[in-house]
Amino acid sequence: MNNHWIAAWGCPIAKAGKSAAEWMKDTTVRFNILMTVPGQALKFHFSNLFNAEESIITAASVAVNLEGSTIDTQRLAPITFQGEKSGKMAAGGAICSDEIPLAFEAGETLTVSLYFADFTHQLTGHQNSGEFIQRWAATGDCTMEADLPLCDYNESPVYPFIHTIETLSPEDCYSIIAFGDSITAQTWPDRLSRRLLSLGKTNIAVVRKAISGSRILREYPCDLYRTYGPLGLERFEREVLLPGVKKVFILHGINDIIHPNGGLFRPLKDQPTAEELIEGLEFYINTAHKAGIQVFLSPILPFEGWRTYNEEKEKIREGVNYWIYRQAGIEGVLPFELAVLDPDNPLRMHQFFDSGDHLHPSAKGAQAMADSIPEELL
Repeated sequence: MNNHWIAAWGCPIAKAGKSAAEWMKDTTVRFNILMTVPGQALKFHFSNLFNAEESIITAASVAVNLEGSTIDTQRLAPITFQGEKSGKMAAGGAICSDEIPLAFEAGETLTVSLYFADFTHQLTGHQNSGEFIQRWAATGDCTMEADLPLCDYNESPVYPFIHTIETLSPEDCYSIIAFGDSITAQTWPDRLSRRLLSLGKTNIAVVRKAISGSRILREYPCDLYRTYGPLGLERFEREVLLPGVKKVFILHGINDIIHPNGGLFRPLKDQPTAEELIEGLEFYINTAHKAGIQVFLSPILPFEGWRTYNEEKEKIREGVNYWIYRQAGIEGVLPFELAVLDPDNPLRMHQFFDSGDHLHPSAKGAQAMADSIPEELL
């Protein structure tokens, strides 16, 4: 069987959260990723898009994980850039690694280690959340070490600079992009990956490209909300048109509805109509279809009880969802809304699936969403 390159893991190119610790020096960041496809080699893509200065990855490695932050040094490879140990990214630039030979099976966890020797502004990076996310930071160059030094160890808040990992995988392997906002930046894509493995489907990679706070139509000009990222219309193409992508699962639009509240940075003039949101979703559909990618949309989830909920916002949601359920131009509707709503009050998430804020699903809600996707779609 021939092999080809597919996007097998990812996070969006986004702005890292502002904090006193946004600068790194003499720091190794290590994180784990579950592989749901087998591979013979890998390529790593990094972006410095939002940094106003050059950034250098001093050293990097990839290894098969043993447990926690411990790696198998017998299955360890340095990540190189044009044959060099270090990779340099210009301000606003990007870099791709060499082809890195490392064989692995579906279901194995890989560990990526990135070392930054000099002061490095960690402005481009992203934070997913949930119980399946494992990231650490330690002092010194630990890229070739089996264990992190526990005396200098802490959790890392973000994936710095990295946004896509490609694998050289069998020709029947392909990628599904999970695109959206905080609900998708949480755990349903992780749970879908694990469901695929439980079903014995080892040819599909779920690649999460979701930003908490993201809107389809607008982004925030203020530094306070910089982590909410670029508007969906701007980032969709670069996040979805990746090697090996066959399908995109989209759940997006709730933040366009709920964010406008009359505040300084959330003016009511930002409140879109259902028609404007539909136009945005049509842009997603047309962009994906031109690239030969199948589109599956989820209706916007119920949110009665959320702090900015009102009847006007609910009517916008219902208008968008009415169109999604009857949109002939997509390959299918994801049944996420039906999976989590309260059958006695369909405007509200069922309390069993509600995280408590009436907007984000709980762990059980995320599992229900992942389980609701018909097997024939996979």
